[in-house]
Amino acid sequence: MPGSPAVTEHPTHPKRYRRRRRLIIAAVVVVTLLAVVLIVNAVTPRPAALLIRAAVGSVEDVVTIGPYADRISGIEASEPVSVPVDGLPDAQLVLYSNGDESTTGKPVILLIHGGGWILGTASQITSYAKLLASEGYLVANLDYSLAPEYEYPTPALQSLAALDYLHENVEEFGGDPARMFVAGNSAGAQIAAQLGAIVTNPSLREAMDVSVETPATALRGVILYSGPYDFSTVSRTDFPAFDTFAWSYLGRKDWSSDPRIDQLSTTRTATSDYPPTYLTAGDADPLEPQSYELDAVLRAQGVDVTSRYWTGSGSALPHDYTFDLSTTAAQTAFDDTVAFIEKHSSPRPTG
Repeated sequence: MPGSPAVTEHPTHPKRYRRRRRLIIAAVVVVTLLAVVLIVNAVTPRPAALLIRAAVGSVEDVVTIGPYADRISGIEASEPVSVPVDGLPDAQLVLYSNGDESTTGKPVILLIHGGGWILGTASQITSYAKLLASEGYLVANLDYSLAPEYEYPTPALQSLAALDYLHENVEEFGGDPARMFVAGNSAGAQIAAQLGAIVTNPSLREAMDVSVETPATALRGVILYSGPYDFSTVSRTDFPAFDTFAWSYLGRKDWSSDPRIDQLSTTRTATSDYPPTYLTAGDADPLEPQSYELDAVLRAQGVDVTSRYWTGSGSALPHDYTFDLSTTAAQTAFDDTVAFIEKHSSPRPTG
Protein backbone atom coordinates (compact mmCIF):
# COMPACT_ATOMS: atom_id res chain seq x y z
CA MET A 1 0.00 0.00 0.00
CA PRO A 2 1.41 3.35 -0.98
CA GLY A 3 2.81 5.27 1.96
CA SER A 4 2.82 2.24 4.31
CA PRO A 5 6.11 1.61 6.13
CA ALA A 6 8.07 -1.43 5.06
CA VAL A 7 7.92 -4.38 7.46
CA THR A 8 11.25 -6.07 8.13
CA GLU A 9 11.04 -9.73 9.18
CA HIS A 10 13.90 -10.98 11.41
CA PRO A 11 14.91 -14.47 10.41
CA THR A 12 15.12 -17.08 13.15
CA HIS A 13 18.51 -18.66 13.96
CA PRO A 14 17.87 -22.36 14.54
CA LYS A 15 21.62 -23.09 15.14
CA ARG A 16 21.81 -20.48 17.89
CA TYR A 17 18.64 -21.82 19.47
CA ARG A 18 19.95 -25.40 19.45
CA ARG A 19 23.28 -24.28 20.97
CA ARG A 20 21.48 -22.44 23.75
CA ARG A 21 19.28 -25.46 24.40
CA ARG A 22 22.30 -27.78 24.62
CA LEU A 23 24.00 -25.43 27.10
CA ILE A 24 20.90 -25.39 29.29
CA ILE A 25 20.67 -29.19 29.22
CA ALA A 26 24.37 -29.51 30.02
CA ALA A 27 24.04 -27.11 32.93
CA VAL A 28 21.09 -29.07 34.31
CA VAL A 29 23.04 -32.33 33.98
CA VAL A 30 26.08 -30.85 35.78
CA VAL A 31 23.97 -29.45 38.60
CA THR A 32 22.13 -32.76 38.93
CA LEU A 33 25.37 -34.72 39.04
CA LEU A 34 26.82 -32.37 41.63
CA ALA A 35 23.69 -32.74 43.72
CA VAL A 36 23.90 -36.54 43.46
CA VAL A 37 27.60 -36.47 44.45
CA LEU A 38 26.85 -34.25 47.44
CA ILE A 39 24.01 -36.50 48.55
CA VAL A 40 26.08 -39.68 48.11
CA ASN A 41 29.08 -38.17 49.90
CA ALA A 42 26.80 -37.27 52.79
CA VAL A 43 25.89 -40.92 53.38
CA THR A 44 29.02 -42.88 52.36
CA PRO A 45 32.76 -42.18 52.15
CA ARG A 46 33.16 -44.56 49.22
CA PRO A 47 33.24 -42.00 46.34
CA ALA A 48 35.77 -39.77 48.07
CA ALA A 49 37.86 -42.76 49.15
CA LEU A 50 37.91 -44.20 45.66
CA LEU A 51 38.84 -40.82 44.18
CA ILE A 52 41.76 -40.52 46.60
CA ARG A 53 42.80 -44.08 45.82
CA ALA A 54 42.71 -43.39 42.09
CA ALA A 55 44.64 -40.14 42.46
CA VAL A 56 47.52 -41.28 44.64
CA GLY A 57 47.25 -45.04 45.02
CA SER A 58 48.69 -45.99 41.64
CA VAL A 59 52.29 -45.01 42.45
CA GLU A 60 54.37 -48.17 42.01
CA ASP A 61 57.11 -47.27 44.50
CA VAL A 62 56.80 -44.56 47.14
CA VAL A 63 60.40 -44.99 48.25
CA THR A 64 63.24 -42.90 46.83
CA ILE A 65 66.11 -45.26 47.50
CA GLY A 66 68.83 -42.66 46.94
CA PRO A 67 72.38 -43.92 47.57
CA TYR A 68 71.22 -47.38 48.69
CA ALA A 69 70.31 -48.83 45.29
CA ASP A 70 73.29 -51.20 45.19
CA ARG A 71 72.45 -52.59 48.62
CA ILE A 72 69.03 -53.88 47.62
CA SER A 73 69.96 -55.45 44.28
CA GLY A 74 70.77 -58.90 45.67
CA ILE A 75 67.98 -59.27 48.20
CA GLU A 76 66.00 -62.49 47.97
CA ALA A 77 62.20 -62.59 48.08
CA SER A 78 59.99 -65.50 49.07
CA GLU A 79 56.95 -66.61 47.17
CA PRO A 80 53.82 -64.85 48.48
CA VAL A 81 52.50 -66.41 51.67
CA SER A 82 48.77 -66.43 52.44
CA VAL A 83 47.90 -66.28 56.13
CA PRO A 84 44.36 -67.43 56.95
CA VAL A 85 42.24 -65.09 59.08
CA ASP A 86 39.02 -66.48 60.50
CA GLY A 87 36.05 -65.09 58.58
CA LEU A 88 38.15 -62.56 56.67
CA PRO A 89 40.37 -62.45 53.57
CA ASP A 90 43.83 -63.91 54.00
CA ALA A 91 46.68 -61.64 54.98
CA GLN A 92 49.47 -61.68 52.39
CA LEU A 93 53.19 -61.70 53.14
CA VAL A 94 56.37 -61.57 51.10
CA LEU A 95 59.57 -62.19 53.07
CA TYR A 96 62.90 -60.60 52.20
CA SER A 97 66.37 -61.72 53.20
CA ASN A 98 69.95 -61.02 52.17
CA GLY A 99 70.50 -64.75 51.75
CA ASP A 100 73.13 -65.03 54.45
CA GLU A 101 72.67 -67.87 56.89
CA SER A 102 72.51 -67.18 60.60
CA THR A 103 73.24 -69.77 63.26
CA THR A 104 70.90 -68.03 65.69
CA GLY A 105 68.22 -66.90 63.26
CA LYS A 106 67.69 -63.35 62.04
CA PRO A 107 65.68 -60.66 63.80
CA VAL A 108 62.24 -60.51 62.20
CA ILE A 109 60.41 -57.34 61.14
CA LEU A 110 56.73 -57.29 60.24
CA LEU A 111 56.45 -54.22 57.98
CA ILE A 112 53.02 -52.57 57.55
CA HIS A 113 52.43 -50.02 54.79
CA GLY A 114 50.42 -46.82 55.16
CA GLY A 115 47.74 -45.18 53.03
CA GLY A 116 45.02 -43.97 55.36
CA TRP A 117 43.65 -47.53 55.59
CA ILE A 118 42.05 -46.98 52.15
CA LEU A 119 44.96 -47.29 49.72
CA GLY A 120 48.49 -48.53 49.28
CA THR A 121 50.12 -51.91 48.85
CA ALA A 122 53.10 -53.68 50.33
CA SER A 123 54.82 -53.56 46.93
CA GLN A 124 54.98 -49.76 47.17
CA ILE A 125 57.51 -50.05 50.00
CA THR A 126 59.37 -53.10 48.74
CA SER A 127 62.54 -51.04 48.35
CA TYR A 128 62.46 -50.16 52.04
CA ALA A 129 61.77 -53.76 53.01
CA LYS A 130 64.78 -54.83 50.97
CA LEU A 131 66.96 -52.14 52.52
CA LEU A 132 66.10 -53.39 56.00
CA ALA A 133 66.80 -56.94 54.84
CA SER A 134 70.23 -55.85 53.62
CA GLU A 135 71.12 -55.22 57.27
CA GLY A 136 70.71 -58.91 58.05
CA TYR A 137 67.05 -58.93 59.09
CA LEU A 138 64.20 -61.07 57.84
CA VAL A 139 61.52 -58.62 56.70
CA ALA A 140 57.91 -59.69 56.17
CA ASN A 141 56.07 -57.14 54.02
CA LEU A 142 52.34 -57.24 54.73
CA ASP A 143 49.34 -56.65 52.47
CA TYR A 144 46.06 -56.19 54.33
CA SER A 145 42.51 -55.53 53.12
CA LEU A 146 41.56 -51.90 52.55
CA ALA A 147 38.64 -49.76 53.66
CA PRO A 148 35.92 -48.90 52.91
CA GLU A 149 35.45 -52.40 51.47
CA TYR A 150 36.88 -53.89 54.67
CA GLU A 151 36.38 -51.84 57.80
CA TYR A 152 38.04 -51.99 61.20
CA PRO A 153 39.09 -54.31 62.75
CA THR A 154 39.92 -56.27 59.58
CA PRO A 155 43.44 -54.86 59.00
CA ALA A 156 44.28 -55.14 62.70
CA LEU A 157 43.15 -58.78 62.81
CA GLN A 158 45.05 -59.59 59.61
CA SER A 159 48.18 -57.98 61.05
CA LEU A 160 47.80 -59.95 64.28
CA ALA A 161 47.37 -63.17 62.31
CA ALA A 162 50.50 -62.35 60.33
CA LEU A 163 52.48 -61.73 63.52
CA ASP A 164 51.33 -65.03 65.02
CA TYR A 165 52.08 -66.86 61.76
CA LEU A 166 55.60 -65.47 61.73
CA HIS A 167 56.21 -66.43 65.33
CA GLU A 168 55.09 -69.98 64.56
CA ASN A 169 56.80 -70.44 61.19
CA VAL A 170 59.59 -67.92 60.78
CA GLU A 171 62.37 -70.41 61.55
CA GLU A 172 61.62 -72.04 58.19
CA PHE A 173 62.70 -68.76 56.57
CA GLY A 174 65.79 -68.29 58.72
CA GLY A 175 64.23 -65.99 61.31
CA ASP A 176 64.34 -65.99 65.09
CA PRO A 177 60.84 -66.12 66.64
CA ALA A 178 62.25 -64.76 69.90
CA ARG A 179 63.41 -61.53 68.26
CA MET A 180 60.47 -59.91 66.51
CA PHE A 181 59.64 -56.30 65.66
CA VAL A 182 56.63 -54.58 64.10
CA ALA A 183 57.11 -51.46 62.00
CA GLY A 184 54.86 -49.20 59.97
CA ASN A 185 54.38 -45.81 58.39
CA SER A 186 51.35 -43.53 58.63
CA ALA A 187 48.22 -45.72 58.94
CA GLY A 188 50.57 -48.69 59.04
CA ALA A 189 52.23 -47.10 62.06
CA GLN A 190 48.84 -46.90 63.77
CA ILE A 191 48.28 -50.60 63.11
CA ALA A 192 51.80 -51.47 64.28
CA ALA A 193 51.33 -49.41 67.45
CA GLN A 194 48.03 -51.13 68.13
CA LEU A 195 49.67 -54.54 67.66
CA GLY A 196 52.20 -53.62 70.32
CA ALA A 197 49.33 -52.90 72.70
CA ILE A 198 47.38 -56.04 71.77
CA VAL A 199 50.36 -58.26 72.55
CA THR A 200 51.08 -56.60 75.90
CA ASN A 201 47.68 -55.47 77.22
CA PRO A 202 45.17 -58.19 78.24
CA SER A 203 42.41 -55.61 78.67
CA LEU A 204 42.71 -54.55 75.04
CA ARG A 205 42.61 -58.18 73.91
CA GLU A 206 39.44 -58.64 75.93
CA ALA A 207 37.86 -55.50 74.45
CA MET A 208 38.69 -56.68 70.93
CA ASP A 209 37.80 -60.30 71.74
CA VAL A 210 41.08 -61.64 70.36
CA SER A 211 43.76 -64.02 71.52
CA VAL A 212 47.48 -63.85 70.79
CA GLU A 213 49.96 -66.64 70.21
CA THR A 214 53.03 -64.41 70.14
CA PRO A 215 54.39 -63.94 73.68
CA ALA A 216 55.13 -60.42 74.82
CA THR A 217 58.75 -61.37 75.41
CA ALA A 218 59.17 -62.19 71.70
CA LEU A 219 58.05 -58.73 70.54
CA ARG A 220 61.26 -56.83 71.08
CA GLY A 221 60.25 -53.47 69.66
CA VAL A 222 57.82 -51.27 67.75
CA ILE A 223 59.04 -48.91 65.01
CA LEU A 224 56.65 -46.07 64.17
CA TYR A 225 57.01 -43.56 61.33
CA SER A 226 54.57 -40.63 61.11
CA GLY A 227 51.43 -42.24 62.47
CA PRO A 228 48.22 -41.22 64.25
CA TYR A 229 48.09 -42.59 67.79
CA ASP A 230 45.24 -40.75 69.53
CA PHE A 231 41.88 -40.63 67.75
CA SER A 232 40.46 -38.21 70.28
CA THR A 233 42.97 -35.50 69.33
CA VAL A 234 43.98 -36.30 65.76
CA SER A 235 41.33 -33.99 64.26
CA ARG A 236 43.25 -31.03 65.64
CA THR A 237 46.11 -31.81 63.26
CA ASP A 238 44.03 -30.93 60.17
CA PHE A 239 45.67 -33.80 58.32
CA PRO A 240 44.28 -33.71 54.75
CA ALA A 241 41.24 -35.94 54.21
CA PHE A 242 41.56 -37.58 57.64
CA ASP A 243 37.79 -37.52 58.13
CA THR A 244 37.40 -39.54 54.93
CA PHE A 245 40.08 -42.00 56.06
CA ALA A 246 38.58 -42.49 59.52
CA TRP A 247 35.00 -42.66 58.24
CA SER A 248 36.06 -45.30 55.72
CA TYR A 249 37.94 -47.30 58.33
CA LEU A 250 35.41 -47.18 61.15
CA GLY A 251 32.29 -47.14 58.97
CA ARG A 252 30.76 -44.13 60.72
CA LYS A 253 30.62 -40.54 59.56
CA ASP A 254 30.70 -39.50 63.21
CA TRP A 255 33.77 -41.69 63.70
CA SER A 256 35.02 -39.58 66.61
CA SER A 257 31.98 -40.77 68.60
CA ASP A 258 32.75 -44.43 67.95
CA PRO A 259 33.75 -46.04 71.26
CA ARG A 260 36.23 -48.24 69.38
CA ILE A 261 38.57 -45.29 68.90
CA ASP A 262 39.94 -46.22 72.32
CA GLN A 263 41.17 -49.48 70.80
CA LEU A 264 42.86 -47.56 67.96
CA SER A 265 44.49 -45.03 70.29
CA THR A 266 47.75 -46.41 71.64
CA THR A 267 47.98 -43.36 73.90
CA ARG A 268 45.08 -44.98 75.80
CA THR A 269 46.03 -48.66 75.62
CA ALA A 270 49.80 -48.67 76.21
CA THR A 271 50.86 -49.99 79.59
CA SER A 272 54.20 -50.29 81.32
CA ASP A 273 54.60 -53.63 79.52
CA TYR A 274 54.51 -51.96 76.08
CA PRO A 275 57.55 -52.90 73.95
CA PRO A 276 60.50 -50.54 73.44
CA THR A 277 59.53 -48.02 70.78
CA TYR A 278 61.16 -45.91 68.09
CA LEU A 279 59.21 -42.80 67.01
CA THR A 280 59.83 -40.22 64.32
CA ALA A 281 57.92 -37.64 62.27
CA GLY A 282 58.82 -34.74 60.00
CA ASP A 283 58.70 -31.15 61.19
CA ALA A 284 56.24 -30.25 58.41
CA ASP A 285 54.06 -33.33 59.01
CA PRO A 286 50.62 -32.38 60.40
CA LEU A 287 50.74 -35.63 62.40
CA GLU A 288 53.96 -34.72 64.20
CA PRO A 289 52.06 -33.81 67.43
CA GLN A 290 50.66 -37.35 67.51
CA SER A 291 54.17 -38.75 67.88
CA TYR A 292 54.86 -36.32 70.71
CA GLU A 293 51.66 -37.42 72.45
CA LEU A 294 52.51 -41.11 72.28
CA ASP A 295 56.12 -40.40 73.22
CA ALA A 296 55.00 -38.66 76.42
CA VAL A 297 52.54 -41.41 77.35
CA LEU A 298 55.09 -44.18 76.85
CA ARG A 299 57.81 -42.41 78.81
CA ALA A 300 55.36 -41.79 81.65
CA GLN A 301 54.72 -45.54 81.70
CA GLY A 302 58.44 -46.24 81.92
CA VAL A 303 58.68 -47.65 78.38
CA ASP A 304 62.06 -47.47 76.66
CA VAL A 305 61.55 -44.83 73.92
CA THR A 306 63.96 -43.69 71.23
CA SER A 307 62.76 -40.73 69.17
CA ARG A 308 63.92 -38.48 66.36
CA TYR A 309 62.21 -35.13 65.80
CA TRP A 310 63.15 -32.22 63.58
CA THR A 311 61.04 -29.54 65.24
CA GLY A 312 62.58 -26.10 64.81
CA SER A 313 65.19 -27.36 62.34
CA GLY A 314 63.60 -25.61 59.36
CA SER A 315 63.99 -28.86 57.40
CA ALA A 316 60.33 -28.82 56.25
CA LEU A 317 60.21 -32.60 56.27
CA PRO A 318 56.80 -33.81 55.08
CA HIS A 319 54.63 -36.75 56.06
CA ASP A 320 56.51 -40.03 55.45
CA TYR A 321 59.81 -38.20 55.05
CA THR A 322 61.53 -41.45 56.03
CA PHE A 323 60.96 -42.86 52.54
CA ASP A 324 62.95 -40.17 50.72
CA LEU A 325 66.36 -41.70 51.28
CA SER A 326 68.01 -39.11 49.08
CA THR A 327 67.78 -36.81 52.11
CA THR A 328 70.11 -36.74 55.07
CA ALA A 329 67.13 -36.75 57.44
CA ALA A 330 65.72 -40.01 56.07
CA GLN A 331 69.17 -41.59 56.12
CA THR A 332 69.51 -40.56 59.75
CA ALA A 333 66.13 -42.12 60.59
CA PHE A 334 67.17 -45.32 58.84
CA ASP A 335 70.41 -45.43 60.83
CA ASP A 336 68.34 -44.82 63.98
CA THR A 337 66.11 -47.74 63.06
CA VAL A 338 69.02 -50.12 62.55
CA ALA A 339 70.61 -49.02 65.84
CA PHE A 340 67.27 -49.51 67.61
CA ILE A 341 66.87 -53.05 66.23
CA GLU A 342 70.44 -53.95 67.11
CA LYS A 343 70.00 -52.68 70.65
CA HIS A 344 66.80 -54.58 71.29
CA SER A 345 67.56 -57.79 69.42
CA SER A 346 70.61 -58.66 71.48
CA PRO A 347 70.26 -61.73 73.72
CA ARG A 348 68.38 -61.04 76.92
CA PRO A 349 70.41 -61.29 80.12
CA THR A 350 69.88 -64.45 82.14
CA GLY A 351 70.03 -65.05 85.84
